[in-house]
Amino acid sequence: MARPEHNAVLKDSYPVRWVGRQAVVTLPERIGAPNAGQIREELLSVINRGAETVIADMTTTISCDHAGTDAVVRACQRAVISGAELRLVVATRMAWRMLRLGGLDGLVFIYPSLEAAVAAGPPDVNGTAVPPAEQARRSLELFDTVITSLFHVGLTLNVAMDLPADAARERIAAAVGYLDETIREVRDHAFTARGHPPADDTPQRDDTA
Repeated sequence: MARPEHNAVLKDSYPVRWVGRQAVVTLPERIGAPNAGQIREELLSVINRGAETVIADMTTTISCDHAGTDAVVRACQRAVISGAELRLVVATRMAWRMLRLGGLDGLVFIYPSLEAAVAAGPPDVNGTAVPPAEQARRSLELFDTVITSLFHVGLTLNVAMDLPADAARERIAAAVGYLDETIREVRDHAFTARGHPPADDTPQRDDTA
C-alpha cells in the first residue's frame, strides 16, 4: 500500500502531525471568511496525500462562522469520495454551536478531546464510519420495515385461520418468510452498527417438514 506523501516537500498552512495514515491538522482560534479557503485547501491537501483518517483539531477554536463551516463541509464531502474519514475535535461551546447550526453534527463525528478522536481508531472495514445522521436514518428505516413486516405477518396468519389446510400452510409459510427476512435485516443492521460485515449464517428453514 502506498505511503502518504507527507515526506514530500510541501508547506502546510497549519500544523499537521502524521501517525501512519492518520493526520491531525491543528486549526486556529478563529475560522471565518479570511482563512476559510486556506483551511479548506489544507484539509483537502491532507486527504489527497493519502490520509485514511483526518482529525481537524479545533480544541483552541473559539469561533467558526458560516464560511468556516462550509470549508469543513467541503472537506467532509471530499473525504467521503476518497474513502477517508474526517473527525472534528471541538472543546468550546461557541464553536460547537456554530457547527451544530451548520448541520455538521450530523455529518461527521465530533469528539470533545484530541485523545478521544485518536483513540477511536481507524475507519471501519468498509472504509469510513457511518455518520450519526446516517445511523439515525437507517434505524428509522429499519423500524418502519419491522413494523410493516409484523403487520403483514399478523394479517397473513389471521387469514390462514379460516382457510383449508393446504391453503393455510401456504399462508403460514409466507408469514415465516416475512419473519425470516425481517430477522435478517435486523441482524445485518446490528452487525453493521458494530463495524462488522453483515453475517451470512442465518439458519435455513426446512419447509418440507
